Amino acid sequence: MGKQILLAEDDEDNRDLVTFVMKRSGLDIKLLIAENGKTAVELAKQNIPDLILMDMQMPVMDGFEATRLLKQNAGTSHIPVIALTAQAKPEDKKRTLEAGCVEHCSKPMDPEDLLTVVRKYL
Repeated sequence: MGKQILLAEDDEDNRDLVTFVMKRSGLDIKLLIAENGKTAVELAKQNIPDLILMDMQMPVMDGFEATRLLKQNAGTSHIPVIALTAQAKPEDKKRTLEAGCVEHCSKPMDPEDLLTVVRKYL
């Protein structure tokens, strides 16, 4: 059985890009999609994915709050969360790591860089 990755991303173009990259990667991956942080937290608790790709700026609940909630929950605290964000300053990276993310990937994403990080945590 393959690995499950939860993608939390409100932008349709970014969702499409990540979906395309994962399908073309050759990895046996089931991709779960959430369009906001609240849905991401719910899906993570229901499905316990192997990895979460988290946009940090989303409606309803942002990625910072969603990541903090996931890290506080005993059932989801072990799941690596990779921040996907357009915010690329050093203080932005520090903030994502403080929220509980294991990596900070800047948008626009390079598909090969994204795959390298995904493979590292799967």
